Amino acid sequence: MLRFGICDDEPAQLSLLEAYVREWAGKKKEEATTACYRSADQFLFCREEKQEEDVLLLDIDMPGMDGLSLARRLREAGAGTQIVFVTGLTEYALEGYEVEAVSYLIKPVGKERLFACLDRAWERRAKEEPALMAETPWGAARVRLKDICYLESQGHDTMIHCARSEEPLRCRTGIRQMEERLGRESRAFVQIHRSYLIHLGYVSRITRKEAVMDNGEALPVARGRWEALNRAYLEYYRIRQGKELGL
Repeated sequence: MLRFGICDDEPAQLSLLEAYVREWAGKKKEEATTACYRSADQFLFCREEKQEEDVLLLDIDMPGMDGLSLARRLREAGAGTQIVFVTGLTEYALEGYEVEAVSYLIKPVGKERLFACLDRAWERRAKEEPALMAETPWGAARVRLKDICYLESQGHDTMIHCARSEEPLRCRTGIRQMEERLGRESRAFVQIHRSYLIHLGYVSRITRKEAVMDNGEALPVARGRWEALNRAYLEYYRIRQGKELGL
């Protein structure tokens, strides 16, 4: 599923862009969600409770924080969102590309031009490695899914244990919500216990009571979860081997 954000202070422009996005997604046969914002401040406020957008259509000239400042803030936080500027200002085009924007479109925007930009954003997203945005005590952090070995519940927080990292990353999100996020991005993650969510690619073997990770750590498997874990483990490696063999 693709997640779109549209940020513009003009209601008519929001409605138009949302209609274009839905039409584009329909032609691509891609499931998509859209969220509209009247300002950068509203976007940031709502974003704290939501998953990172895949594509953001962003105006520049808005009350309060302008679109370029918002884009810079997202990049500084490590966001991989594909940004398409849709604005009436021509003088900021070069600055727009400094924040790795997909394109810089001048209003009024024709449907075909926007569709071409959405195609590029779609292709760029497909090439990028999927990642998880984690809210830590010192700010947002972008963690590649392939680097996550397992997640461990600790109170209201979640500890993210990564490969090649001695210390886990503390995330201010509960493990249940983390499971929902990861489940939308990858089938590699399986909850084996109410306190543990593992990446199957880092499991060396499983028993009815434990999942032994590549680093030798043995994590508990809750009663009643072994059969589902075993099926998921076998399926994960069946698909992985098929890809490696080109099947």
